[in-house]
Amino acid sequence: MRGINIVTPRSLDSLGRVIAITRRAKVQVMNMQVVQEDSVYRIHMEVEGPQDEVQWLVAKLDKLPEVLKIEEIHINR
Repeated sequence: MRGINIVTPRSLDSLGRVIAITRRAKVQVMNMQVVQEDSVYRIHMEVEGPQDEVQWLVAKLDKLPEVLKIEEIHINR
């Protein structure tokens, strides 16, 4: 399982774009949390799927101008 941490400006448009791209990836979202802070959303997703699909998703999300920071982490369960 892989984790993806994303920081976006606090806008429902940016959150919607992240979700729309995630839906296009051939991965299964096991868990998704959105935390609202002063001026940003911190999104944490846990996804399962082929490694190349997870990398495709991270690359697509990283190209969004709304994504301020993104990191991929390995989750041991």
